[in-house]
Amino acid sequence: MKFSIKIILAILVIQFTSSFILMYLGHYQYIAVLDMIIEKKERDTKYLVDNTFNKIKMEYIKYSIDILSNPEIINAFANRDRKKLQKLTFPIYEKLRTQNPYLNTMHFYTKDTHSFLRLHKLDEHGDNLCTSHPLILKVNQSKKFQTALKAEKYGFSYKTIFPVFKDGEHIGTFEFGVDIKYLMSKITSMNFFTPVFIATKEAIKPIYGYNKITNKYSSSFTNEYSFINFQSNTKNHISIKEIINDKIITQKSYIATKNSKKYLVFRAYNLKDYNENLIGYFIFVDDMDYYMKTIVFVRWISISITLLLAIIIVLLMSKLIRRYTFELRKQKNSFNYQAHHDALTGLPNRVLFNDRLNRAIVKSKRKNTNFALFFIDLDRFKHINDSLGHTIGDEVLKIISKRFKKIIRRNDTISRLGGDEFTVLAEDLREKTDASLLAKKLLDILSKPIIIKGHTLYISSSIGISLYPKDDTNADNLLKYADAAMYKAKDEGKNNFQYYSSDMTELAYQKVIMESSIRKALKDEEFVVYFQPQINAKTNKLVGMEALVRWQHSNGELIYPDKFIPIANETGLIIELDRWVMKESMKQVKLWYSQGLNPGVLALNLAMKQIHEYDFISIIEKMIKEIEYKPEWLEFEITEGEIMNKPENAIKVLQALNELGIKLAIDDFGTGYSSLLYLKQLPISKLKIDKSFVQDIPDNEEDVGITRAVIALSKSLRLSIIAEGVETKEQKDFLVENGCENIQGYFYARPMPATEMEKMLKDYS
Repeated sequence: MKFSIKIILAILVIQFTSSFILMYLGHYQYIAVLDMIIEKKERDTKYLVDNTFNKIKMEYIKYSIDILSNPEIINAFANRDRKKLQKLTFPIYEKLRTQNPYLNTMHFYTKDTHSFLRLHKLDEHGDNLCTSHPLILKVNQSKKFQTALKAEKYGFSYKTIFPVFKDGEHIGTFEFGVDIKYLMSKITSMNFFTPVFIATKEAIKPIYGYNKITNKYSSSFTNEYSFINFQSNTKNHISIKEIINDKIITQKSYIATKNSKKYLVFRAYNLKDYNENLIGYFIFVDDMDYYMKTIVFVRWISISITLLLAIIIVLLMSKLIRRYTFELRKQKNSFNYQAHHDALTGLPNRVLFNDRLNRAIVKSKRKNTNFALFFIDLDRFKHINDSLGHTIGDEVLKIISKRFKKIIRRNDTISRLGGDEFTVLAEDLREKTDASLLAKKLLDILSKPIIIKGHTLYISSSIGISLYPKDDTNADNLLKYADAAMYKAKDEGKNNFQYYSSDMTELAYQKVIMESSIRKALKDEEFVVYFQPQINAKTNKLVGMEALVRWQHSNGELIYPDKFIPIANETGLIIELDRWVMKESMKQVKLWYSQGLNPGVLALNLAMKQIHEYDFISIIEKMIKEIEYKPEWLEFEITEGEIMNKPENAIKVLQALNELGIKLAIDDFGTGYSSLLYLKQLPISKLKIDKSFVQDIPDNEEDVGITRAVIALSKSLRLSIIAEGVETKEQKDFLVENGCENIQGYFYARPMPATEMEKMLKDYS
């Protein structure tokens, strides 16, 4: 509708304007029309010339490639065998000439710019006429493909020139040429006037056999330009030299008079050589009577159409404007709704929520009232998307949104911030308990099962609550505090709500600072690898060592893993950190082996986040290859609890590691909830007894029983076993007596840097 009105108004303006010009401007009325016609013909001519040249260029590039890819032709040319070259190429020339009558040149040149074979004039070849040909010279010098318009003795041609190579050596030049009259005939058939070509003498040799301007015109014009009339039998034919004068050089167009008749003369296209130098123009001549008749016809048609349109517009304008206004208002409302509401659930989005939150602050400040801000995050919603797909996940979000809307008050606002995050703005609270009641309702409404396409799903949520003005009076801070309280709810086991407290902000701040420090430490290479030996207590030989990371802070402090590993795990930095530890420790162990030492098997802790990385296996393979590390020197330790989180996924990756020849051990065994079924499927070779069971043996009967049971389980599953955290002789003796010979702990050595570990290796060698 909007465009209809614009079109009508545009037509009305054009018609009234054109009518005014045609009726009152007298002598100048046809000048405007001529300018429009000339401009159109300029565009048409340029389009035709450009597209014709492009078409010709693409055709002859293809023909040239076909010819120059023929090894027999290349060999004949390289061997300067003119007869054989003529025999191979003349049939091709005749065939192309039959298909394309405008083909006028097919020519081979030697690399010193001598003519070698003219297929278009077989009786003239082997001369030196082209020794100074500038375009051939340029191709021979640059050895690059060129195209150009060329005026010469026999006419005007479009040239396509290629350097010719044999086995990478430049052996000469090959040329295609097209008669420009072909293009002229196309332009003449499209435009109803006579095209004339004009070219400068500086750019070409003198043209023989064509009309030239006599000395009746200015000497500069006579000396610099030559004309060719490409169509001598046109309607109302006139002599070119009596119409065209030197005005065409300085003016775009002019009107010439001949025998009381007027003719329009104008130039429409500039021709340039291969150096982008101007060499001439297309000039057109036509009878002005045709244009005058057209102008009169257009004038009356314009007046009639203007009057008719004026009547139609007066009748329709009012109706169209009313309809347009209605559609505009409707469209505006639609855009406004889309900009402020979530496309999936129809709930207010983050933009509208922020606006209502700021309004609630202003209102509460004015009325001295309270409100609560709820930040809701669905628990384990990602599992639904990953297992059942995003389509099911979207349906779940729609159902949850409808349930939330049912239990909030009319004046409250529920919005979806994105993903599985929602907010509720509960205004005019009388008591803090009112917020608790609403939070319980939100949790309860989610406890009901959701049934979608045969799937019965149970969803819970973690809710954080901040209060105005108790916690803050700033919108950003209230949202941030509710978010912090939500994470506290998740830490408390999910499916609950928590109010914000100031210590949450301090804890969150510390986490942010620690994350930033870890990133900087990785960049500045502040981490170092420590090694703790693993000893066979029965033979007193070193059987391996565990690589442990330490943080040598720039302030000189040595930071232990319990301070930074949890944050690294939470932020995903554990992946980069683990890979650095793997690479550095493997390089060190490889160095020790190359020195004749025997460090045994290197044990590396493997975070589950690594296992879930798509490129983990390829990274390990690349490390082993680059370091030249033997897989049998490597053992990965995975904690029992992490394996049991997603055992099916873990089994696939661990089997891939096992196929590489890498050993696998379960760390902290006995602290998790292992399934014997999964334990049998895992490609593990070792169990590691957690230090929490070792520290109180042999005095604690319960720990003694668990330790004996783990040792017995390892034997029944034919797995090797090692105990960590061994600090006393009594602990070591008990373990050895009960079948656990491999020991790791302070009893033998604390974790130590590589220099100290190397000394110990030499002592045990």
